[in-house]
Amino acid sequence: MLKEKKRKCGSSKGSVFPFFLAISIFLVVQPFINQLYAGEPDRVDQFLKIAQEKSLYKDRYWHILLHYQDTMFGIESQIDDQAFFLAPDGKTNPEAELEETIKLLFQPDNEAAKKYVCRYNARLSWLKSALEIDPALYTERVCDEVEQLTLKSASLIFPTYYMNNPASMFGHTLLIINTGYQNKRLFSAVNYAAKTETTSGLNFAVSGLFGFFKGYYSVMPYYKKIQEYSDINQRDIWEYSLNLTPDEIRRMVRHIKELDKIYTDYYFFDENCSYNLLYLIEAARP
Repeated sequence: MLKEKKRKCGSSKGSVFPFFLAISIFLVVQPFINQLYAGEPDRVDQFLKIAQEKSLYKDRYWHILLHYQDTMFGIESQIDDQAFFLAPDGKTNPEAELEETIKLLFQPDNEAAKKYVCRYNARLSWLKSALEIDPALYTERVCDEVEQLTLKSASLIFPTYYMNNPASMFGHTLLIINTGYQNKRLFSAVNYAAKTETTSGLNFAVSGLFGFFKGYYSVMPYYKKIQEYSDINQRDIWEYSLNLTPDEIRRMVRHIKELDKIYTDYYFFDENCSYNLLYLIEAARP
C-alpha cells in the first residue's frame, strides 16, 4: 500500500511539467502573436500619416466627393443630410471627415468594415489610389453591387419645358446609363428632384425659391421617365451622349451609390436638378 501511494504521488508531480512547458511556450510566442495582430492598427496609422503628408483633405477630388464649396464663412458641404458624414463636424471639416473615413474603411475588423464598403465606395476606391495601397491588401473589401455591373455608356437627357406645370417651365435634366440591355427603355435613369407634397402654388414657389424642399437622387428604369415626360406630359426628350469611358462611368456609379437616400436642400434657381448632376459628372471625370 505504501509503495502504491508513492507511485501515485510521483505521477501527480510528473503531470506538472507539461503545464509549465505550455506556459513557457505561450510566453515566448505571445510577443509574436501580438505583433501579428498589431499590424493592422499600425497600417491605419500609416495611412493617416500619408494622408496628412499629402494633405489629401485639400485634394480637389475629395472636395468633389463631399460636395465641398468655399463660402464666406469657410469650407462647407452642400450636402445637408448629416447621415452622409462620418465625422460629427464633417460638413465643414474636410480633414476630420477624411481621417474618420480612413479609420472606418481600413479598420482591422473585416466584418465591422463591411457596412462602409458599399456605402462609401467612391471614397474607398479613391483612397486606395491616393494612398498607393498595395492591391493585394483589402481584396475582400469590394462592393459587388457596383463591380458586377455592366457599364457601356452614359447620356445626358433633357425633357423640354411643360407650360402647364410651373415646376417644369425650364425643363429638366437627368442621366441615363447603359447597363447592358438592348432596349434603351431598360437603361438606368439617374434623377435628382425635390420631394414635394404641397398642392398650393404659392407654397410651392416660396419653398422652391428658399430651399425648403429636400432634394434626393434616385435611380429607376428609363421607361418610367419616358412615360412621365413624353407619354403623359407630351414633352420632347433630347439625348446627348457623353464621351465617358466605362471606368469613368463606374466612378460615377460609385458616387451615386453614396448619395442613395441622402438629401440636399433644393433651390429652384441654383441648387437644382441640373446643378446637382454636375457632381456626378465630375466624380466620373474631374
